[in-house]
Amino acid sequence: MIKLFHKLMTAALPVLLCGTLLTGCTDDKYNKINDLFQPRFVLEEPEVKGNSISLVWYKVNDAVSYTVEYYLDQYHSNLFMAQETTVPQLFVDDIPYGTTYYIRVRSNAADEANNSQWSYTTASTEKRPEFTRLLEDVSKTEITETTAIIRWKKDYKKDPVDSISVMPMMDATLPGVSRYLTIDEMLQGYAEIEGLTKNTLYTVNVYDTNKPRKYDKPYNSVTLRTAGPSASSIPVGPEDDLSAMLLENDLNPEIPEGTEYYLPAGSSYRITPFELAKGFRLVGSSEGVKPKVILDDWWRIAEGSYITALEFENIEFSHTSNNKYFMNADKSFTIESVSFVNCDFIGLTRGFWRHQQATSKHIMSFAVEGCRFDKCGWQTGSYGLMDLRSFNDPTAYDQVDKAVFRNCTFSRDNDGTTGFGWGNLFNAPYIDKPIQLEFKNITVYNYCLNKRLINIGSAVGSELTIEGMVLASPSGDLYVAGANTTTHFANNYTTKDYVLGGAKMNATDLDITAAELFADPDNGDLTIKDSSSPIVTNRAGDTRWLP
Repeated sequence: MIKLFHKLMTAALPVLLCGTLLTGCTDDKYNKINDLFQPRFVLEEPEVKGNSISLVWYKVNDAVSYTVEYYLDQYHSNLFMAQETTVPQLFVDDIPYGTTYYIRVRSNAADEANNSQWSYTTASTEKRPEFTRLLEDVSKTEITETTAIIRWKKDYKKDPVDSISVMPMMDATLPGVSRYLTIDEMLQGYAEIEGLTKNTLYTVNVYDTNKPRKYDKPYNSVTLRTAGPSASSIPVGPEDDLSAMLLENDLNPEIPEGTEYYLPAGSSYRITPFELAKGFRLVGSSEGVKPKVILDDWWRIAEGSYITALEFENIEFSHTSNNKYFMNADKSFTIESVSFVNCDFIGLTRGFWRHQQATSKHIMSFAVEGCRFDKCGWQTGSYGLMDLRSFNDPTAYDQVDKAVFRNCTFSRDNDGTTGFGWGNLFNAPYIDKPIQLEFKNITVYNYCLNKRLINIGSAVGSELTIEGMVLASPSGDLYVAGANTTTHFANNYTTKDYVLGGAKMNATDLDITAAELFADPDNGDLTIKDSSSPIVTNRAGDTRWLP
């Protein structure tokens, strides 16, 4: 009897298992007999023309309508738009250019419980046709905690601008600004935007709202970040020992790299620089008198350091001792970013940024914007602004990927008696890797006397840009660059003080001297006297000096 039962179970087991498996498979299938069929597309992919998409599918019997959804991500979570139609096709026009849309279509029944499953496809609109890029990068010198000046190139007939928007990028709950421009703003080519939130990233657009298509109305967009302390900022009191604080935190592993130190307006500190092991951000308040920092020595960088960022903003620096640089690095290091914004350097004695010794040093990005170097130099040598070399050793130890100088002034670097002064704007004669070097809106007065301004003679395949320079100084040769260097020159001017003439940078040689051009150059006032000067009309030189 037991053997008979065993044989029956053995014979029945495959049937039982099959029944179980079939039941499971049936449950997984979409097999409701009253539900509508999924839409089936006529073409393998939607038809795209410019920034429009045509979608066609076969009619589904008993469908009362169709739902079409356009998403910006493949997970169908970021919905761009949804539409319902009663015909098996949909044409969507004037949507963002250069965007991939993840599309799904569903047949809708009279009873929504019987709606079909989704059918899926994708489509990418074409790149926007060539358009004029009017918006200029927003100068950090024209940004405060709550305001920013937005500038664009004026061409009323060809590219009119009638409105502007400045909207938060990361937090939609913060207020933005979107408005029409006044007549004065349209004519002058800039607008001051108020009511912004401190330390916030914004996207800026200007528009011609008379254009018929929505996504053809904006010109190029730019971004800006308002001033102000970051969320992780350490406020420094007027009586605090900033020098001790920086040194202690540099050695403290609990203090993260990139920590910000926020200096109140009108404050003054004395710092003894030291050998840096990690980066930091030193920021002065933009509301009120610029904080002052007096340096007793030069900064150095610890052997083998990898520093993410070293940043200084809205501070006046000066030296108390002779023969000093701001930075004098002789050990190997890598820095991702160095930046100086809206800083004044008064009376730095020997030089600004110096590399020396046979060690590998790499800076990925070096940026100086809105800074003024006045009465610097005079001490035993002419190292100048940037001097990257091991003295008397023609070996390439240094690498700088990109260096940018914008809206800066270099003035009065020689007292007329010692004959030294600063000897360059950028001197890196042995660097043998390409560098992207840019000088825009630079004013030079009595600086780098009889010395070459720029030397990247070994950096083959580099890119050199000089735009908006006003050279009013008896300097030497303008530049020497490595083979196959691409150059960009525009809107440059020289005065009679630069006797070599400006042909090398396609400059306009003005038939006046620096004394005739500037309001009071001997006393540091480089405001342009003549408001009809092409320098004013074309916004050349450091824009702080434009009347």
